[in-house]
Amino acid sequence: MTEAEIYEFDLNGYIVYRDILSGDDVGHMNQAIDASPAGEEPSKFGFSFLDLDPCFLELMAHPRTLRIMRAIIGDWLRLDHAYGLQMTRETMTKGTEARPNLHGGPRADHGEHEYQWVHGRMHNGLIVVMYALEDVNPGDGGFICVPGSHKANIDYCPPVDSHLVVNPSLRAGDMLIFTEALVHGTRPWMSDRRRRSLLYKYSPGHSTWADAESLAPYRALATTDLQRDLLRPPCVGGRTPLQFPEE
Repeated sequence: MTEAEIYEFDLNGYIVYRDILSGDDVGHMNQAIDASPAGEEPSKFGFSFLDLDPCFLELMAHPRTLRIMRAIIGDWLRLDHAYGLQMTRETMTKGTEARPNLHGGPRADHGEHEYQWVHGRMHNGLIVVMYALEDVNPGDGGFICVPGSHKANIDYCPPVDSHLVVNPSLRAGDMLIFTEALVHGTRPWMSDRRRRSLLYKYSPGHSTWADAESLAPYRALATTDLQRDLLRPPCVGGRTPLQFPEE
């Protein structure tokens, strides 16, 4: 990360990187999901995707993403869990798992939602990397957050229609990264197009938020040492740093 990018992430608790995925990549991923049960059930808000196509484990180890994760988390990191999200205006009117909400915040969930600086270095707990597979235009809904709330000193969660809440715009192929210490959530989807995003959540190598055994089936599908290292269970003693790839 550049100094300007670190400043932006520290200031807001999230940052957007444009055009991380090519149009061909986005199209291939959408086709793989459309051919799965998630594509057959558009009303299903959350879905699994890591085992649908090798491209999804490759994306887990995307060189540029890992370079950014190295700056945010450090050399000792792992994938904690991953899932996809999708919404349409039609399914919102029928009722889904998605409800307007804000949640999270500093030190929530037993401290795993950590954000602090010590000796001039950033320390984080759970970090979310969200790839947009469809455009998100102003007013569409979907992901919302309260910029700067990851450093708040008051335990307060504003209403979802507060002026403090932002709904970042994204193009298909963009990547949004945020700390779980940020107050964040969802607004109803208002666009005539669908919302579809992939969420990869990374943790320091010693910690876990989700059940670590949930990654076991994917370790058998890994095709590189880097993928296998990212899918390792959490530990402290004897853990070796990742061999970060060149971009």
